[in-house]
Amino acid sequence: MADAMRHGVRHPLDVDLADFASDLVDEAQRQALEDHLSGCLLCRIKVRRLRSALGEPPEAPCPAHNGADVSMGIHHWPRVAAARVTVADVKVDRLRRGQLWAAGNEERLLVLVLNEGNERVFVVPVTFDVLAADEETIVVETALSPFEIPVAVYPVLVVDLPRVSFVASFGQLVDAGDVDRLLAGALPGTTRGEPIDGPTDPRLEFRQMLADRLEALQDMGREPSIATDAPPPGSERLASALAAVLRDRRGQLCRLYRLSSWEGLLVGSKGWTPVATVDELGTVLVVFDTRSGLASGDDFNAAISVLTRYNATAVVVLATSLSPNAELFDAASLSYGIGVPSGESRPPTPLLSGLAPVDAIVKFLDQNSSWSEASWPARASTAPSDVIGALSRSTASAIEEAVHKGRRAKIAAKAAGYAAVELLAQDLEDVLRDALAGDHVAQRLADLADRSTR
Repeated sequence: MADAMRHGVRHPLDVDLADFASDLVDEAQRQALEDHLSGCLLCRIKVRRLRSALGEPPEAPCPAHNGADVSMGIHHWPRVAAARVTVADVKVDRLRRGQLWAAGNEERLLVLVLNEGNERVFVVPVTFDVLAADEETIVVETALSPFEIPVAVYPVLVVDLPRVSFVASFGQLVDAGDVDRLLAGALPGTTRGEPIDGPTDPRLEFRQMLADRLEALQDMGREPSIATDAPPPGSERLASALAAVLRDRRGQLCRLYRLSSWEGLLVGSKGWTPVATVDELGTVLVVFDTRSGLASGDDFNAAISVLTRYNATAVVVLATSLSPNAELFDAASLSYGIGVPSGESRPPTPLLSGLAPVDAIVKFLDQNSSWSEASWPARASTAPSDVIGALSRSTASAIEEAVHKGRRAKIAAKAAGYAAVELLAQDLEDVLRDALAGDHVAQRLADLADRSTR
């Protein structure tokens, strides 16, 4: 990674960047600032924001061949004019999987087409800022790139764009049959970026900026009276949404990898669609979509084969055409058992059900990931335990889970009952503290229960 991406590098003052954005610097200072900006993503982001605040285009347009005016990606120092590529005058109805297109009007973005679609097309963003690539970003080296410089592809930022947003074609990045391997980082001539090194890493802000621009493009050509004409969520979009939430809730040790094929497994014939694998310090979950969940012995046996093939701890089973929730099974819960004391055969039962996919994953990781286990000190500690603090956190967590469960309730009165628990948080904590001190609190708990049902 370039030195300007590392911590401790001396950056220009914000006031100097503001003068640069306002074109108030002399030639010598301009040259010095442009030299710094050529290798510093963080300062380029600042300049872009300053220009936007001034009401100016955040990027000057990049000249392209055949008269097309295309700002490809966000990289702007040095100029993208170094990319030798012909902008083809191609009709939008000839969109093909694996092609590179410019999308947008005034502020354009380079995207890779994932499907040909109808009115809307699934894409991922592509930029020339390879220094901004992280471990979830695929860098296409110069030898494979249609340009004379490498490009960065962002598989986790999948969106569907309207056809009207596509304005110019830059040809084929990879063959249609190689797109899945490219997104998985398994195509020769591709590498991954370096891992994110903390919440202050400027690459996180860069990714958010890409996401914001994609969101703006999604609304192009959409009539205000129409809520959306996007197709139902596909596996790419599901994986992208899971990756974003898991990064936020579990941190950098939880990794999501796009699962684009079953790699020889026969479960594809059942209509199951692979989505992703989630790996947190060796606790591995395989996420896949089905037509109607797991219903038969053959389904459960097939799910065990998925578990075995990917050396996974559990599988997360979706049925997006029927329900937004997921079922989570481990090896034991996928097997038939013997009921006690009846001795009758007991069918497989999910460990977790009725939860949104990301909630099921997070709850399972909380219970099974080594990252979630307590780290015991090597030697005895004389520091007192914060029992009150632990009790307070447990109370807040239990209330949060109850309120979250209530949001899924279909009956208004039931939903209101769950929501009312949130108002009793402080009272409940006070009662539990008194109980810890040895007070009799049975009547106070009964009074709180009565208040929650009113």
